[in-house]
Amino acid sequence: MGDEKILALKEKMNDMKRVEKTGFTTEEMAADYFSEKEGILEDIGKTLIDMKEGSSTEIEALKGTIKEMRQNLKANADNPKELTRSELCYRMGRAIAAAWTGNMQTLGELKCSPNLKSDNWNNPKDFAWSPEKGFQLSSTKAALGDPMGNMATNEQYLINPIYETAIMQDVAKHSVMMGLVKNRPMTGPSIFLPQRDRGGVELKWLTAYGQKIEGSKPKGATRVELKAYTLAGYIPWYDEFEEDVFMDLGAMFIDEFTETYAIEFDRQCLLANNEPFTGAFHAPDIKVKTISGAAATALSYKDLREATLMVPAEERKDCRWFFHESVLAHVTGITDANGRPIWRGPADGKPGTIDGYPYSESHILPQMGEIATNSPFAMFLNPKRIIHGNRKGIEIKRFDSTTESLEYGELFLRFRKRDGFLVTRSKSNMV
Repeated sequence: MGDEKILALKEKMNDMKRVEKTGFTTEEMAADYFSEKEGILEDIGKTLIDMKEGSSTEIEALKGTIKEMRQNLKANADNPKELTRSELCYRMGRAIAAAWTGNMQTLGELKCSPNLKSDNWNNPKDFAWSPEKGFQLSSTKAALGDPMGNMATNEQYLINPIYETAIMQDVAKHSVMMGLVKNRPMTGPSIFLPQRDRGGVELKWLTAYGQKIEGSKPKGATRVELKAYTLAGYIPWYDEFEEDVFMDLGAMFIDEFTETYAIEFDRQCLLANNEPFTGAFHAPDIKVKTISGAAATALSYKDLREATLMVPAEERKDCRWFFHESVLAHVTGITDANGRPIWRGPADGKPGTIDGYPYSESHILPQMGEIATNSPFAMFLNPKRIIHGNRKGIEIKRFDSTTESLEYGELFLRFRKRDGFLVTRSKSNMV
């Protein structure tokens, strides 16, 4: 039993030695990484204290190794290597070139990993890379006579999680909704979430000692399902992969992914109509406010104020307006009954407001000149009622199974990412 524990501890420490050499894009990422490693060392140390079996010599040797690793970890944590933007673009471009040409060694060095599964994707931690054996599942050992490990892949690769985090930080800067909605990680294709209305807990006052507690049937929480689907994008690509273009390749991919994914993220949150998710504009049971004028240009402060008052006060305090820039341009000229503008521009680090409520501009929403009769063009809601389910992983693959490839020889770099979107508690809380 003692020998088994010692072997298990040695395996954990071998995993610890696979320190990320690709760097970190922010100090927060570095802190999270080193905190996780410190936690692993803490667990190993506690296990050694509890062990009463096994060779005392081996245990003391393990304790010495842990002490040395703690010192190295502290030194690295004090001076973490941070990736610059140029380094990120260069390494991302190098990873794309390696995935395109099947260069396993470069992919392994950059901490990218094969994705051999179709539904539940592989986790980068599932694989370990070594020049001698190539990619191997971390939980298995190579068979005798198989010095290169299992190199069979489907040419689909997951990028280094550090690169993924940095790219998604760029997306958040371009997306209107990503920083406003409620984000939660997903480890499976779907999860069930409780959705409780206000008043779901019933309270009773007891006014005398020994008073009978009457039975009650409070309205419990309903459960809603958040599903995640796979989004695929195809970027026209080419076959030039000299080292001097790696930075341009990486920058091009990051820019293309950031722009297209940010727009699609906002569309799924707001405008999607069962495509495959349903955004807030098409959510069931939302309230509708019809403006008093015959056209959108007749929008008045009364229309906006009456719309906000349709939402309960306890919900209203966290709500904001969403509309197109051209609608905002019109709203900035609206005044109240006393001739005061209802728009307050950003000042002193505070966001702008419309009649006291913050607003967000989105160019995917209807423009003032294109608003049809009896069609929605603005919305007032609490964005935290929109839930984004994030399944980790961005996959890249050389893709030539297209009509363009057959007819014109055009190649594509395919990327895939998995996400889920769900609008909750829309009834009486959104206008």
